[in-house]
Amino acid sequence: MRYQLGEVLKRVRQSKRYTQKYIAGDQMSRATYAKIEACNMQPTVGKFMHILEKLDISYEELMYIQNSYSLNGKDKIVHDFIKLRTSAEFQKVNAVYEMCTEYLKNNFDNVVQDILYVCKAMYAIHIERSFEKAFPYANKVWERLSKLDNWYSIELKLINNIFFCFPLETGIAIAERALGEIDRFSYIIRNDDLKSSYLLNLTILLFKNHKYNKAYIYANKSIEECTRVKRFEGLAVAYIRKGVILDKMEKSEQGRILIKKGLSICKVLDLDSMYEAVIQELHELTSLDIDHFIAGDTD
Repeated sequence: MRYQLGEVLKRVRQSKRYTQKYIAGDQMSRATYAKIEACNMQPTVGKFMHILEKLDISYEELMYIQNSYSLNGKDKIVHDFIKLRTSAEFQKVNAVYEMCTEYLKNNFDNVVQDILYVCKAMYAIHIERSFEKAFPYANKVWERLSKLDNWYSIELKLINNIFFCFPLETGIAIAERALGEIDRFSYIIRNDDLKSSYLLNLTILLFKNHKYNKAYIYANKSIEECTRVKRFEGLAVAYIRKGVILDKMEKSEQGRILIKKGLSICKVLDLDSMYEAVIQELHELTSLDIDHFIAGDTD
């Protein structure tokens, strides 16, 4: 059941014990606000923003209540996409892809279309192990987003899943611009994990291109950011990637300690899908005997 706007405003106001006169403030008469609550008048944009401010509620919260405390359609797709923490959660990625496919049968929306492309790129990378197959989808997203003056939460989330599909210098330039946007608009970014995700992805992009010194710098930044936001599964990945980098820099003993530390975090927190993903990554990135790490042997 979807409530009318006036019904929701009235419900929220009454729950907060606010009067109509208080909500109306100096922006409209109490009678005008009463008509809005009675669904006899639609507020202008200015009045609507004033009402939200007086009710101490966000637009997203209001829409959630209006939709009977649930999400559907585009709201559900965007919410679930933003909540994806790693590409290892492929069942969740597939669920988002299916929602996009169903939604786009009857609607056109740039963001939903981009999310679908990103899901296809993620499938190509993590299931088919092919950046070549992922690139056309990543490029479709980039063609639109590269023309925008600013990037906000959803654009930054989209870009974080594609920038590493591009040539090294292009990918770094995209990611560094995105990190600048995250810092500049940090007060409105809806995903606290976003900065650490970019840093982690930059670390692996640089590593795979044999830029070990710069990868080491970003690995340390990843550890600092994951620690700051208490993102422990990201911290596990950051330790492991730093360990792999150190191994390549001929500091194998230090590297193995960090790899074991990252694996231990996964085990302690029961991050089974993450554990499997990092073990696979270790097999791909290093010639170390991974069985020793699984057995707890770092010799």
